Amino acid sequence: MNMKTDVNPFSLIMRWATVPFRFKALFWGFMISEIRGRFAGSIGGVLWSLLTPLANLLIYIFVFSLILKIRLQPMETGTDSFAVFFLAGLLPWGAFAESLSEASSLFLQRAAMITKVAFPLELLPMIGVLVPFFLHGLGFAMYLGYLIIKGYFHVVWLWLPVVIVIHMVFALGMVTLISSLSVFLRDIQQFIGTVLTLWFFSTPIIYPLSMVPDPFSLMMKFNPMYPFIELYRRILLQHTLSWDLIGTAGGLAAVVFTGGVLFFSRAKYAFADVL
Repeated sequence: MNMKTDVNPFSLIMRWATVPFRFKALFWGFMISEIRGRFAGSIGGVLWSLLTPLANLLIYIFVFSLILKIRLQPMETGTDSFAVFFLAGLLPWGAFAESLSEASSLFLQRAAMITKVAFPLELLPMIGVLVPFFLHGLGFAMYLGYLIIKGYFHVVWLWLPVVIVIHMVFALGMVTLISSLSVFLRDIQQFIGTVLTLWFFSTPIIYPLSMVPDPFSLMMKFNPMYPFIELYRRILLQHTLSWDLIGTAGGLAAVVFTGGVLFFSRAKYAFADVL
């Protein structure tokens, strides 16, 4: 496998940051094509990106609110509504999980284009993150509207864009790493779905962390998605901001993104030979 060492990490990150601006037409062309391709031939179109999470929400509400009868403490969670609590974690998770589930085939499905056309490959992981976050963002915007009507709005919400950007940087690092590895390790496609399912249930999305026994709750705080989900809930529902969680999420995003970019920069030269 022929891999080259590219320039230093700072230069690589700056290159990634400027690619959408230097190749503006290509970037928007990929974005529009990807969104259209998702719903090509579909009568419902973009509505499916709203109906699918809504159906999942109704199922979870039925099971956990009516059958298992989970009761929330407003002093702890910021709400006594299971639906409000659940959506604050489910919507950010949905965008992240969809990005990762598609990452393993990101380069493989475009093998013909990669081997025959010269273009910045960095655009593909970016599109692989931006499109899911955009589509799930439609549902998230509706959720925010509902919270505003119910009186949840608070000035702390102004920090929400910061959390979303950090979350997207973390997702981009993960997608870049997984998509690059998948070119050489095709088995990743087979178990990524199982990993995401286990990751979902080991993240306090359906349940508050206080319901988990102490030894396991401590372990869950080492879950990479924990600081992100907790930040969304604290900002939206509890109207508080944790600098510790911001620092943890930001540091995690920086490390994962840098690692993904460094691996990609060395592996991309071998893509044409393997694809």
